Amino acid sequence: MRETFSSEGYITILEQFVSTQLALEDRSRIEWFIQDGARPHRREKVFRFLNEYFGNRVIALDYTKFTGTGMYWPPYSLDLTPCDYVLWCALKDTVYGNHPSTLDEFESVICVACNSISVETLKNVMSNFILCLGHLIFSNGEHFENVVF
Repeated sequence: MRETFSSEGYITILEQFVSTQLALEDRSRIEWFIQDGARPHRREKVFRFLNEYFGNRVIALDYTKFTGTGMYWPPYSLDLTPCDYVLWCALKDTVYGNHPSTLDEFESVICVACNSISVETLKNVMSNFILCLGHLIFSNGEHFENVVF
């Protein structure tokens, strides 16, 4: 039986991420940590962990309410994660078009769909991501519209 993703599981992932970052001596430290607003990410124990390692350098939904520091996730903000703004959009028709009826089928269809993404598509995603970051820098981090990526 599969378990529901929990804040404890998320903290385990964060601990692995932090330990990996600390072990990379030739790379600069993480300046800011950004996370989305999924419920397991917004628990007190997660915020305590983030506050311990990142302090006020966190952008997350409800983080400022808990710590009084960091940056609140801005409403209607541009989602800067290519997996969010490209990958799932590209895969959802394929995944749901197969009408999986069990969790195992759903997982299998997602894996097949992800494995079918071409290298060319991934290169295009990254090129558009770089373009998007350029627009974000040009707008000084403010909202911008009418840009097609």
